[in-house]
Amino acid sequence: MKTYKLFFVLLFCHVISIGSAQTDDQVKLDNLKYYLSVVKEYAQSMRYYTDSVKIISLLDQMDVLTTSLDGEINSIVIPELIMEEEVTMVDTISEVVTESKIESMDDYTGPDKTADTSKEAGEESENGGIGISKFMPFKKKFNTSFKIQFGINSIHRGIEPGSGVLSPDINTAGSWYWDFSLVRKARLGGKSSKIALSYGLSFLKNRFAIENDMRLTTNSTGKPEFIIVQDLKDNPKINVGYLNIPLSLSFALSKKSKFEAGGYIGYRIHTVQKMNLKKNNERINEHRMAGYYLNNWVYGATASLDISGFDIIFRYNMSKLFNDSSRHDFNTWMIGTSISLF
Repeated sequence: MKTYKLFFVLLFCHVISIGSAQTDDQVKLDNLKYYLSVVKEYAQSMRYYTDSVKIISLLDQMDVLTTSLDGEINSIVIPELIMEEEVTMVDTISEVVTESKIESMDDYTGPDKTADTSKEAGEESENGGIGISKFMPFKKKFNTSFKIQFGINSIHRGIEPGSGVLSPDINTAGSWYWDFSLVRKARLGGKSSKIALSYGLSFLKNRFAIENDMRLTTNSTGKPEFIIVQDLKDNPKINVGYLNIPLSLSFALSKKSKFEAGGYIGYRIHTVQKMNLKKNNERINEHRMAGYYLNNWVYGATASLDISGFDIIFRYNMSKLFNDSSRHDFNTWMIGTSISLF
């Protein structure tokens, strides 16, 4: 009886050792497949953030290497157990180990999930996964960047105002514009194309500093009018905000330079005048809000030149600043640069 017990104990230990070895081999194979899937995912995501033909060519070579690696790894076969009894027992143990392993591996791709890594960038596996899509899902799924433009702006007079009509003198150095936009970029014509389409949604704010102590108002006939304001501490300012839809095409001129041209259309959502007055020992801050007969709709053209990551942007509102241009025939122009946060 003791002999049988000893035999079964030795047999059990032998099966456990073989099962553990096979499980270790399976885990190694699973890790190889997982890390290969991560390399593929990151390589696909890199294509969105370069216009360099050379970098894209190198990424194509990397795709060929990862495909070869994928074939080599998938050809690996875990050795089967010889004894039928051992196979049955090892399968049982392996199932327990695998289930336990999967429960502790919910945050990354398992062996049955790596088949989806051949999908194009921007698509997500049905079972989820880790990588760029896990940490930055908005960027991974939509290829969207948050862009901030800023610079100076002023007005262009089409027709000089008539006699007796007061007109503002804009302090260009003190007049700034800001544009906060979510922009998506899509390459046109394949991976090696040098042309890309950009579109999105933006908020544009124009601020005009008036040097000759005037503020905007509406006269008795409902027309825009500028009047003199006394006791101003500094230049009064007019802030006009628009919600825009930008659309543009970018052309890669070389590895480090590109040209972008397009336009935008939007709607005015707020107008605020800010003035600081000083009367005796009292300082007064005024914020005045109204429509002031400003044009609600805005549309214009934009062009930019990017050299080594630094761009110069020119924008011109082809729509008039005011609905009635007979008294104040103004168009807004802007010169600036931009930065992208992601």
